[in-house]
Amino acid sequence: MRIIRARRSRIYPTPAQAHRIDVTLGCCRYVYNHMLERSSKAYARRKQGMSYYDMQNLLPTMKTYLPWLKDADSQALKYACRQAHDAVMRFVSGKAQPPRFKSRKNPVQSYTTTNAISIRVSDGIVHLPILGEVRCNDSRRIGGRILRATVSRKNGRYYASIMYDIEKHVEPIEVHDVIGLDYKSDGLYMDSEGNAADMPKYFRRSQQKLCRLQKALSKRRGSKKGERPSGRFKALKTRIGQLQTHIADQRSDFLHKTSTAIAKRWDAVCVEDLDMKALSQFLKLGKATMDNGFGEFRTMLEYKLAERGKRLVRVGRFYPSTKTCSFCGNIQPMPLGVRVYTCPGCGAVLDRDYNAAVNIRAEGLRLIS
Repeated sequence: MRIIRARRSRIYPTPAQAHRIDVTLGCCRYVYNHMLERSSKAYARRKQGMSYYDMQNLLPTMKTYLPWLKDADSQALKYACRQAHDAVMRFVSGKAQPPRFKSRKNPVQSYTTTNAISIRVSDGIVHLPILGEVRCNDSRRIGGRILRATVSRKNGRYYASIMYDIEKHVEPIEVHDVIGLDYKSDGLYMDSEGNAADMPKYFRRSQQKLCRLQKALSKRRGSKKGERPSGRFKALKTRIGQLQTHIADQRSDFLHKTSTAIAKRWDAVCVEDLDMKALSQFLKLGKATMDNGFGEFRTMLEYKLAERGKRLVRVGRFYPSTKTCSFCGNIQPMPLGVRVYTCPGCGAVLDRDYNAAVNIRAEGLRLIS
């Protein structure tokens, strides 16, 4: 079994290394925008964009009249050409919207280098092309062959994501222990054993502080269009970005720990194949739905179970798990405001989410068999 796994860690570059990262970010952004513009014009003229090899062969010419491109990682510039080519091809094939230019005002900037020979990871140190040895906060190495590294800058902090290609022999496990998970807006999920995840609402915990910072930002010079941002405006914007990053890291940490515990305990996990984006818009539960991160949770479960030879079973989103009685199979309407399932057929009284989780487990077992 071939597994593509990436590990992201924060790095602490020296001022000179941070300058080299910023220079490479600017060069890759320029090359991407330039290649995207030329390819878009070529497509509009002859209905065929530039190929990746044409873009790659154009780089040496660009370096002759733009010598500052020589200060960046050459492999990162080539990868920027590949990204521009792929963006145009996705648009041409109808899989995506027209590509947009990258802005230097974007708080998240990144570049990818494919020079795998120069990428090494040791205890608390990661060796990257152009930069050399950079201190990081993660000394764990996944193992396998290193494919590439992505260096990013987000709200004044720097990160490095190393991608590995791992060959792993996985034996499928015979399914014995199966659990069903029903999405729970107030707490991530309810399982068929009657246990709720009780996920802390990280966004709501920090919402008051975030609102206070955003209100202060709106009063600083630079909040209106056309104004030149002041130093306090930039500082507040950085603080808001760091707080939002902290909330996302808290949520991701909880989801990783919870999904790992479930993947270790159960042979198969049954979940509903819900469209979380549509669910948040239709039921006016956007804040709670996005704060839970159930879609990301399902993705984590899927690859963690697969690495252990186990299964994630997706039950169809139109399966009436909430309306069906888990004892007698009677189906009745269940408005969202009704939180207790009372069956008129057999008289069973159950928690709404627990009843749905039991039905999801039963349907998952049917799909497995």
